[in-house]
Amino acid sequence: MGKIREMCKWIANELGEGTPLHFARFYPLHRLADLPQTPVSTLDRARETALEEGLEFVYVARVTGHQGENTFRPGCHEKVIARTGFIIDENHITGGKCDFCARPIPGLWNS
Repeated sequence: MGKIREMCKWIANELGEGTPLHFARFYPLHRLADLPQTPVSTLDRARETALEEGLEFVYVARVTGHQGENTFRPGCHEKVIARTGFIIDENHITGGKCDFCARPIPGLWNS
């Protein structure tokens, strides 16, 4: 996890703690079918490392049902966007702010 930690420090310092980061699971397909898929435990460790380094919006992709698919507001820790894969099940952001604590969520929002 040393390189992951180094990358996360750089992202936090150079791009900002609100920069989203996605760790996507590798699935063996086509010419890479003989390689193993990424263990969920590896993705969990990478996500935890990124959160430890101060990144606020860290996601786990391609693991349906994983808690890391969702967006949590760093201050109040409420789930502001619930996802299943690429489907948004719940959205608690209005006018770019958390519906629970009214603090801004970085991003471009239509509502």
